[in-house]
Amino acid sequence: MTKKFLLAITTCLVFTACASTNTDDIATNTDIIDGIFTPSQAINLIIPYEAGGNSDIPARIMVQYMNEAADTEIKITNIVGAGGRTGFSEMLKSNPDGYTLSLHSSGFIMQHALGIADFTYEDAQPIGYLLDSTMAVVVSADSPYHTMDDLINAAKSAPGTIKIGSVTGTLPLFGVLQIEQEKDVEFHKVDLGVGSKSPELLGGRIDGYVDGFGAVKQYIDSGDFRCLGIISDTEQPGYEDIPTFAELGFENYAYLKQDFGLWAPLNTPEPVLQYVNNLIQEASNNPECIEELANISFQPKYMDTSLYIEELTSNYIAFDEAAAAIIQ
Repeated sequence: MTKKFLLAITTCLVFTACASTNTDDIATNTDIIDGIFTPSQAINLIIPYEAGGNSDIPARIMVQYMNEAADTEIKITNIVGAGGRTGFSEMLKSNPDGYTLSLHSSGFIMQHALGIADFTYEDAQPIGYLLDSTMAVVVSADSPYHTMDDLINAAKSAPGTIKIGSVTGTLPLFGVLQIEQEKDVEFHKVDLGVGSKSPELLGGRIDGYVDGFGAVKQYIDSGDFRCLGIISDTEQPGYEDIPTFAELGFENYAYLKQDFGLWAPLNTPEPVLQYVNNLIQEASNNPECIEELANISFQPKYMDTSLYIEELTSNYIAFDEAAAAIIQ
């Protein structure tokens, strides 16, 4: 696919779920001519998390390959604070000219469900998914629990005694709650804080915990951890022997994906959204990008804007329902 094709905006594409773009929006951006966005300066992508972190590294890989297809440079700025909300808020109040974007994580949807974040997709212009990863349930290699059924049965036999770790107010906690709800069990939920989680399991202070697969992969590879399940309906490449939640009979877990997308300020013109969305598609189809992300247990994720917003809407509903178990 050529850059010329990337810039082509067909009249049949309509982002029905986005806020409408009127002629004034396009007129105020001199880089949009005849419905085509041709950037004249670098695009600033805010990553609202620390540089070198588990969110920053895969995003930088995607941006590297998006830049190969772009007519400009996408530069990254890390703005940390308030669980990502500080940096994201900088994007929300930026000019909707196409030159300021932000990484969006599923954690923001969770924060909204908990009453922490005060913005939704209606306050910005979602562009599309960027990245996808999954979570896993792990126990120590010498644990008596060899399968998820072993863990569930132990929790049923002694409610509230099996210590399962996560971090309060994070996606892994929702993973623990989903297991409890679907399997009608009660764990002794342990808040592991924001520090390293592995020592708690290696030291025997907890029986297991939920975290991103990329974060526990090294311990699975070393033989220190046993993975009981992947919170996904697709197998983890290279770890096909680990059962997915679909194979384990779980049903309502799709919203627990560690998804990342790109968002722009409200009223950003549609040609800009289409331009960036096409760059995501280009990077997602690049075999080198796919391989590099797979090495850190991520994968590119592409979806057009209208479908992305439909899925965001469903995820907001799912998180609201799950959060009710915490707030009550």
